[in-house]
Amino acid sequence: MFPALSIKSKLGLGILLSYTSYEVYMQLHTQYIIKQRKDAYRSLDKGPDIDTTKFRSAVVGGMFVNPFEEYRPQTAFEFILVRIMQLLESLYGNTIELHKKLPQPYNGAVEVEDLLKVFKPDLERFRANSKVLQTCIDTKDFSKLSVKPTWFNSIPLRQQLLFTWLGQSCTLFQISGVNFLTDPILSEHLITPSFGPKRLTRSPLDYEQIKYATNDNLNFVLVSHDHPDHLELDLAEKIKNTTTWIVPLGLKSKLARKGVYKVIEMDWWDTVDITSYISDKLPDKFEIECVPSMHWSGRYVIDSNKSLWCSYIIKRNGESLVYHAGDTGYSQELFDVIGKKCGPITLALLPIGQYCPSWHQKPRHISPEESLKICEQVQATFMKGIHWGTFKLSGEPILEPKNLLTDLATKMNKAKNYRVPEFGLTYLYDLKKNTETEIHV
Repeated sequence: MFPALSIKSKLGLGILLSYTSYEVYMQLHTQYIIKQRKDAYRSLDKGPDIDTTKFRSAVVGGMFVNPFEEYRPQTAFEFILVRIMQLLESLYGNTIELHKKLPQPYNGAVEVEDLLKVFKPDLERFRANSKVLQTCIDTKDFSKLSVKPTWFNSIPLRQQLLFTWLGQSCTLFQISGVNFLTDPILSEHLITPSFGPKRLTRSPLDYEQIKYATNDNLNFVLVSHDHPDHLELDLAEKIKNTTTWIVPLGLKSKLARKGVYKVIEMDWWDTVDITSYISDKLPDKFEIECVPSMHWSGRYVIDSNKSLWCSYIIKRNGESLVYHAGDTGYSQELFDVIGKKCGPITLALLPIGQYCPSWHQKPRHISPEESLKICEQVQATFMKGIHWGTFKLSGEPILEPKNLLTDLATKMNKAKNYRVPEFGLTYLYDLKKNTETEIHV
């Protein structure tokens, strides 16, 4: 005979069984949605139009789910196990991996951090372009956008795309003087100074410098999802309503608690005309399309998947210029659809880190190899591999994503087009000639 269970044991067993039953229900219902959409897609009379019904967002039990066959949801058990593994790894990582000595041609040695060199962004170029656009808007004369400026021996502003990586998936880019900040996080720590990983290198820009570079006119902030390494809420409180926030479904209410109300909330495949947010008189039409990604959301256990996750494509006059992927796992069919619907794309900003251990990370993050597959599928002219070298969040060595991408792109004869950006370095793209120039200041 087994001894009678105590009240605490019965309570614990009840919670365990309830949670397990809930996870089984979520998984079965999600699989039903996937099968239903797959069958419906097969029965379609496929014409020239691209059908996106199979990859529309889905909600089960009040939570967003991934309608992808490749996705495997993580349970609380897996989440806790991986956090323990990361804690144990961090105990030796700082000694063995983070500060691993690397040989140099002069027979010396260098710390890993020394290879994560931070460059100075070209703030003056960003600022000068911002001023020109604002003058055009004030005077309602946009002829200067098509005239080659006298400074910097540059190209006409209308042909310019400027890009600077600030770490993780946080970037500042500018299209014809219109300023965008993606997945904003500038903090030295991921969560708090006493909890969570510390940043490996400081952000090349602080918020005051971003304000300077944009001439106090940061037009848009794009947030792919609410994980702490993609959205710093303290920074959101600083930026507040001086910009227009573009976020996925469910995130608007979370920002409202921080006093942020100037928000456009988007679902997968939504397209928003953002021209009027810049100027009603602008001669070009700017749009943002929200496209699916394979990931998850939540900052705390209790808010997991209460908001959506997504990627964004910024278009001008129907032409896809920048693809901000945020975070995503790999689904061949999904990226085929994105490529057919939105390609070709001038600049793809793809995450290439946080892919180890693969049994845990593969459904949620892509590897450098998978990022190159996506480049071909969406017909990207240029790609910058980001989301690495900023925080130690997974098992792969810090420099491995960079080295892997470089080696693989070299074998494809694409090393000049598909590569990692340097921290803080400003890249200038000529949208007419499809060229890239590094700007050193």
